[in-house]
Amino acid sequence: MPGQKVDVQKPINYASLKGRNVLVTGGASGLGKNMVRMFAEHGANVVIADLQDSLGKVVEQELAGQGGKIKYIHADVTSFDSQVNMLKETLAFFPRNEIDIFVPNAGILSPPTQIVPQDPAGLADLKTPPPDLSAKVIGVNLSGVYVGTMLVARYGMGLHKGQVSKPAKAIVLIASLAGYCGAEGSVEYTTTKFGVRGLLRGLRKQLAGLGVRLNAVAPFYVETPMTTDAVGALKSVGIPTAPIEYVTEAIARLATDETAYGRSVFVMPEGLSDGGDDSAGGQGGESFSLKGLGEHWAVLVNGPMSDEVGS
Repeated sequence: MPGQKVDVQKPINYASLKGRNVLVTGGASGLGKNMVRMFAEHGANVVIADLQDSLGKVVEQELAGQGGKIKYIHADVTSFDSQVNMLKETLAFFPRNEIDIFVPNAGILSPPTQIVPQDPAGLADLKTPPPDLSAKVIGVNLSGVYVGTMLVARYGMGLHKGQVSKPAKAIVLIASLAGYCGAEGSVEYTTTKFGVRGLLRGLRKQLAGLGVRLNAVAPFYVETPMTTDAVGALKSVGIPTAPIEYVTEAIARLATDETAYGRSVFVMPEGLSDGGDDSAGGQGGESFSLKGLGEHWAVLVNGPMSDEVGS
């Protein structure tokens, strides 16, 4: 089974996207909107699944007539029933009634989590979870991704037919550099992104055996409506962000590269690189290092932005 590093210099086979059936959750804005546009502009049939009905319908209208079919579907990834209905509607809409490429992109952020010691007597009045224990971010970013990936792989890709698809089916997870180094204070988000990376590691070999390429994109901070505050803080101290176009490029690469099985791709301000998430790459350690990223990223690897104790 192929498993070599992703060649980020190789031309992307955009032509192979024509006629492919693509489902993107969280596709109405931000990163999702950009990748939906990329898929549609290259002739793919696309379903946009999101909670933001007005934005989703606008994207649907903007991209209608690109060559492929496009449809917006209301979906809440934290609801099992909603994900099942999303899958039913998607399969009914697509030619061949199956999904070729799935990107479970829906994600949110939360305010920094602080541990403020409390008197145990306060437990008597703790009837509902406080906001930072509601696990909303975990529900969207991790549980929603896990359930969606399992449902699509089990029911949505036509694998029950017992035939290996050519081109291969593909699932592209949205991880983060926060799944390699953590993000101090952003406890829920870091938990989810390490979890998404765990999903990649736990499922990639099994899916490869079924002819499905499971890979992940791990971006540094990217400027989107969701990251406005964080990006502003970075810019104020001179730290650049990764262009959103680089993330879209990484998605396109992993959606089309027939040699990419179980890989992660880092997205940094300087460009893309293979995440080295295997034994040859030190399980990601060699790529996420000063040698891999460059000495100028000491601020992230072992400096003020690191989650290491004492840094």
